[in-house]
Amino acid sequence: MDDSAKKTVGRIKKFVTPFFHLALQTEVLGFHHIQPSGKLILTCNHRSDMDPFVIGAIFPRFISWIAADYTMRIPLFKDLVEKTGCIPMAIDGNISMGSIKKVQQVFKKGDVLGIFPEGHDYMVKNDFDSPMANFHSGFAAFSLRNKVDVMPSVIVPIEENISDYPLPPILRAFMGMPKEVCEIQKRAVYKKVRVVFGEPIPHAEYLDMSLEEGMKALSARTKEAMESLMEKGRNEALWKLAS
Repeated sequence: MDDSAKKTVGRIKKFVTPFFHLALQTEVLGFHHIQPSGKLILTCNHRSDMDPFVIGAIFPRFISWIAADYTMRIPLFKDLVEKTGCIPMAIDGNISMGSIKKVQQVFKKGDVLGIFPEGHDYMVKNDFDSPMANFHSGFAAFSLRNKVDVMPSVIVPIEENISDYPLPPILRAFMGMPKEVCEIQKRAVYKKVRVVFGEPIPHAEYLDMSLEEGMKALSARTKEAMESLMEKGRNEALWKLAS
């Protein structure tokens, strides 16, 4: 990833973050787990389109986020994706060689790759009281093939509004969004959240397995870790004790 993206993100964070935190109260736990340098995969749950901005505003390192390729067809957002170092990736699993090379560049530079293992499935389900959606295992493949540890994190909503999706379905369809995205009715707008970072999961523990077995095991362990972090963030007593 070229340095221009890092500079762009740095400028955006410097200008926008103070205003962002005026609108959203964020509490953080597990900040000490964040590695100051070195390649890393950061995973997070994905229940709102605010999620990458919530994490990006508090994470001290530059993150190259994996973004669904259809976001490149959204006016204005396309420019944001390109200028901030996001990596567009097909949601049907047919990952292009170009996307793979961009991911490898992130790791070669010792940077952080941000991934939402649920994809957009949670938001498509549109039930904001439900548990996390099933994980896609692509992040585990990136981890094992590139020998990169996985750092689990979660965003726990404490106060939020569930509002109508701002773009009508016909406009979303015109932009080329998938049918399931066009049918999303509601979105979560955070007012107060707790972000919990967990201890990185070593990739080396899964290298003796076949790739398929290792992906399955690493994906399951990551989901289990994130569910545990979610419970910690929701439990007021545990939160105060840990804080």
